[in-house]
Amino acid sequence: MRTLWTGQTSRHGSQTGTVPETLEAARAGVHLAATLVQWFISGAVTRTS
Repeated sequence: MRTLWTGQTSRHGSQTGTVPETLEAARAGVHLAATLVQWFISGAVTRTS
């Protein structure tokens, strides 16, 4: 999740300037996000305290 959060700075904001994302990076971000959502919905990944 850290990769997605820090790698997509134009979508999540930052105190410093953002790095322009390439089309490939944007596509990878979408695939990673969809995978994470599926894992959480299916119960394969759960929160820890």
